[in-house]
Amino acid sequence: MKYEKQRVVNVILAGFLLVGLAACAGQSTKPVAKTEAELKAAPGTLLILVEREAGAESESFSTRLFVNEGYLHMSDARSPVDFVLFNRKEKTIYNVSQDDKTIMVIRSKAVEIDPPIKLDYQEESQPSSAIPKIDGRQATHYRFTANGKHCYDAVVMPEDFMPDVLAALREFRMVLAGEHATTVDRTPEDLLDACDLSLNIFYATRHMDHGLPIREWDRKGYQRFMKDYRMDLSASEGTLDLPKDFKRYSVGDVLVQTQGKEAPGKDAPGTEAPNAEKASQDSEPSQGGDGGV
Repeated sequence: MKYEKQRVVNVILAGFLLVGLAACAGQSTKPVAKTEAELKAAPGTLLILVEREAGAESESFSTRLFVNEGYLHMSDARSPVDFVLFNRKEKTIYNVSQDDKTIMVIRSKAVEIDPPIKLDYQEESQPSSAIPKIDGRQATHYRFTANGKHCYDAVVMPEDFMPDVLAALREFRMVLAGEHATTVDRTPEDLLDACDLSLNIFYATRHMDHGLPIREWDRKGYQRFMKDYRMDLSASEGTLDLPKDFKRYSVGDVLVQTQGKEAPGKDAPGTEAPNAEKASQDSEPSQGGDGGV
């Protein structure tokens, strides 16, 4: 009997030991969140885009888009000192204007409204053989319509082409969709447009469902295409920092930060280190390779 009791005790102790080891193993595999500095230093991908805004007299311009696991940074040749920074962890967009020393802050909001008009958003596709393969991948041309009206076109790569860039752009557009949704109730009914509502709010990432668009255009004359890209780059020091002491505000709100101090009752993010001068807009990288943004 004494032997049996001891054997039971040994079995119970062995069970506790196994549970403890399993718990330790689970803890050791849990990823540790990266610091802000580590996210800013993480390698990423640089895209060189050529864009043209809607309007017959608009001229094309180049845009530089850098994406890593923590941030999306966008600037264009028309005003290289201004930029948009998207903090992927915070899901917050910062639109920086050097002229008036302001930062417009757009925080993530869920789209919680129903479409104010009926929306029937459809897509059709066909292989885009006119565009050469990229890394052995063939693009597909998608055509989108809303309530039977042609709205948007996108030439899209497969989902395994730059998946992190695709994810960042989807996150970015969802934040913008939440912001656009706040204006719907103030829009006169006769100005509501099925294409605009679909593309900018209720189906904001639909054209990215199949992969990364490398060329896109709309019915009003806007167009954008990817001219070049470069992978495994690191952002130059200061590129992912927000200027210190710029006034921060949100649309419809009072200033949420002035001269580095947050306004009472606001939950504005803290100031960042001063923004360093970014790389020249004129340099055109080639595909692949190492280097800095």
